[in-house]
Amino acid sequence: MNALAGNRPSAIGISAALACLVLMVICLPPAVADTDSKPEAKPAPAPPYEPGPMLKRFLDGPMAGLDEIIFAVRVPGRDHWYVTFGNYADHSKYPKDRGFKMEDGVYWGYGDGGRLCRMNLRTGKLIAILEDPTGGVRDPQVHYDGKKILFSYRKGGTHPFHLYEINIDGSGLKQLTDGPDDDIEATYCPDGSIVFCSSRCRRFVNCWYTRVATIYRCDGDGKNIRILSSNNDHDNTPWMLPDGRVLYMRWEYVDRSQVHFHHLWTMNPDGTGQMVYYGNMHGSISMLDAKPIPGTNKVVSSFSPGHGRAEHLGFVSIIDPRNGPDDKSFARNVTKHSHWKDPYAISEECFLVASPQGLFVMDGQGNHELIYKLPDSEKQFQCHEPRPLRPRPRERIIPPRTKLTKTTGRLVLEDIYDGRKMSGLKPGQVKKLLVLGQLPKPVNFSGGMQPLSIGGTFTLAQIFGTVPVEPDGSAYGSSEKFCNIKLGYQLSAISYQPLKTALFCGVSG
Repeated sequence: MNALAGNRPSAIGISAALACLVLMVICLPPAVADTDSKPEAKPAPAPPYEPGPMLKRFLDGPMAGLDEIIFAVRVPGRDHWYVTFGNYADHSKYPKDRGFKMEDGVYWGYGDGGRLCRMNLRTGKLIAILEDPTGGVRDPQVHYDGKKILFSYRKGGTHPFHLYEINIDGSGLKQLTDGPDDDIEATYCPDGSIVFCSSRCRRFVNCWYTRVATIYRCDGDGKNIRILSSNNDHDNTPWMLPDGRVLYMRWEYVDRSQVHFHHLWTMNPDGTGQMVYYGNMHGSISMLDAKPIPGTNKVVSSFSPGHGRAEHLGFVSIIDPRNGPDDKSFARNVTKHSHWKDPYAISEECFLVASPQGLFVMDGQGNHELIYKLPDSEKQFQCHEPRPLRPRPRERIIPPRTKLTKTTGRLVLEDIYDGRKMSGLKPGQVKKLLVLGQLPKPVNFSGGMQPLSIGGTFTLAQIFGTVPVEPDGSAYGSSEKFCNIKLGYQLSAISYQPLKTALFCGVSG
């Protein structure tokens, strides 16, 4: 018994042993303690890129010979269609809600971060040609030779967008314009010049709190900048037509509603011949990003509903101008919904388009297929402005009709009786034209026209004088005051009773 008792472990020994065992079990790593655990499954590798059925069909058809596209990535605007650059004029609730940041004592209408991208449609290979995490990139256009790209770039840490060129491989970045104002939406012209929109006009939207951009031109190296449009409010998205004219959106509200008329106009690349192209008699659509459809005389545009949506979102629409500027039946919506932007026509049955979801190809019936979307980690960004990366033919060159050494503007009217809604006037009835100049207004903090009128004009008109009308309906006038100012004219009988008013005419020097 004693021997047995001598070999029996004590209570203290048992407790210590158990404590040790428990400690060992608790301290073992889970993989050892849990012998039934399974290794974590690795995510399946992404399937190799392959063009979808629609893109495949296009690459074998209207896109044959096209391998790559370019596009911009940036933070989308969240105010009206035109608030994508510059600063707000005040500190009201609107810039606080819709602006992106407060710097230098003002709110700014753009977000930070952007890049210029190049994508191979056949292989899916994606290259960032230029990237700036605190800058901005917009409005790329490929040069006629297909070797360089014109675009607007805001360097990180600065406020204004300026025009730049860069080679398609990312080399040779070259700044073309500079200064404190924004230069955006540029297009190459066949004579080597560049037409673009700029806030160099130094004014704010008459009925809002943000900067205005109107149309300017410069040489191909950015020199010799001069104004082409004297519009009081925005001109947007100029682009060359095959016949050599510049197609653009003009926001028109001289003595008419400020929220209904933003339609398509044309001008010559020297600023002469400004004329309505389509839609200016029918309100409630903003016609933006219009471009010609190859092989036709038609254009594709974003029809942004009402007063226009942020980032030009609208219906992809086709316009046939053959029946004049007022026939609504000669425009048709390709898409059923208005969440598309930046349409680019390869043909009338093949388009590149963007939306908040990514980049798409689309056919002439609105059927579409996603070709690229940003990763989920970049939800603050969107893709914009897809363009084919390849050479393209130059448009017709219209010879300049201006003499920049002269300070006098000349206006010739062929026939006062040949025009819209003129059927009520008899030949010889009009004796004089009262010529008016619409004076630009730097800023209008009310948001309405109340300081000057109720439901009428936002700005003042200066009377320049009268011009006689000949018996055949023709008229001619010249004046230094005519240069680079928005002109209107009122038709008068011999008793000086006003008969009709024309809203706009532009005269270059």
